[in-house]
Amino acid sequence: MKDFQILNVEQHKNLGYVEKYGSEYGHQVGAVMILPNEFAKAQREYPILFRKDSETGRFFPVALLGLEENENLFLDQSSTWSTRYIPHAVKQGPFIIGLQQQETEQKLVVYVDLNDSRIQQNTAPALFNVDGTSSSTLTEIRSVLLARHEGSERLEPMIEAFLKYDLLERVMLEIDLANGTTINFDAGYIVHIEKLMALENDAVVELHKSGFLSLAYNVADSVNNIQSLIDIKNAKMK
Repeated sequence: MKDFQILNVEQHKNLGYVEKYGSEYGHQVGAVMILPNEFAKAQREYPILFRKDSETGRFFPVALLGLEENENLFLDQSSTWSTRYIPHAVKQGPFIIGLQQQETEQKLVVYVDLNDSRIQQNTAPALFNVDGTSSSTLTEIRSVLLARHEGSERLEPMIEAFLKYDLLERVMLEIDLANGTTINFDAGYIVHIEKLMALENDAVVELHKSGFLSLAYNVADSVNNIQSLIDIKNAKMK
């Protein structure tokens, strides 16, 4: 059971965080949600797709990690994540960001799951320096959490803009692997590159001013990484 507590130096001065990846931390999954401010870096490594929540009908972007539900092709047997960019939802580890009421205003604070095995007493790297200030490890964690918070604020406006111009297209893939098997893969939704390139001037200006035009091209360009996933899967099956 998770035990999230507000991280503070008085109670947690001796805590350390060992950054690890693996199935025991929920990383053996075929996709992980990413946010708009991650697209530029994520598109160099992963296919970026959109999935649709079956209950709410809302779209959300994901970085595709595998061609099956519980397959992460970027996580090797030694639990090493083999890409240059690791999505923030993974990188944040057992930490989340939340709001705490302080007098007349709300302040963003960091929560830590004390029951996560990566959080250990008297372990390096520490979360706090000897003088009680935040360590470089904690500073990096805070930057990841803040980036997720900021990215989430752009998510819905971006989705609405893509839907307004009918840019999302569902894709079903039939993938023939080197061992002779075929995977029928419901990839989700991609940005339709032809529709994107055919946008009227007013639409282009609107998307550019909002910052969503470059994001649409990030998603469209990232589809080429699907072949890289296939290549990795074929290599692992040898």
